[in-house]
Amino acid sequence: MATTQTYLHTLKYAITKTDYEALHSRLSGAASQDAGPSEGWVHTLFFASYRGRVLPGRGQRTEGASSFALHYYNNDPTYLLLERYREEEQDSAMVTEAECRALLAGETDWLLARRNPVLQDFRTALTEQMLLPQVLLTYHREAYTLDGSDLWVALDSDIRATLQHMDFLDPDLLARDTAYQTGRLLLEISYNRTIPDSLLCLLEETAPRRRPLAGARLPV
Repeated sequence: MATTQTYLHTLKYAITKTDYEALHSRLSGAASQDAGPSEGWVHTLFFASYRGRVLPGRGQRTEGASSFALHYYNNDPTYLLLERYREEEQDSAMVTEAECRALLAGETDWLLARRNPVLQDFRTALTEQMLLPQVLLTYHREAYTLDGSDLWVALDSDIRATLQHMDFLDPDLLARDTAYQTGRLLLEISYNRTIPDSLLCLLEETAPRRRPLAGARLPV
């Protein structure tokens, strides 16, 4: 469901249900026989700067600034992953459920006490960039690696969003918050050099109606 490898390029496409079903079938057959597809639920809380909204003329993002997101998997918030994204670099640090609850309550001193560079950078961003919880995403991910290919393919389904960040650690409340939404579908391809012809043919055959997406990052 997740990968620790960082890829140089990422493509994202909105897809239809028909395309999702076809891609699921074809990718399952083409996936690495050793690992097979991995799947599970992902809950992600993104943080964004409100500095530009309250200080006119400062809406531009600082060059080299980091962005952050918290994740937990399969409805189990016992341990979470805080990821830091800075240009092409990606780092992470583990966070406990108690620490996350303290963070959501506005307590940040524990970030310094941990003496972790990612956590300390996060605290600095919370203070200097006025970083605050923004969008909460929940979705189901199927991840595929293909034999002999330096790439990673993910099918994300039932993607739902809410602004109720205080419900982040409660999957039941998240389900209630997003019950009215029709979950979106997304295809994501991460690679370093090229996409092999076999995968390109599969995509052209099974997803002719996909739409390129830009913007919000989903965790890998």
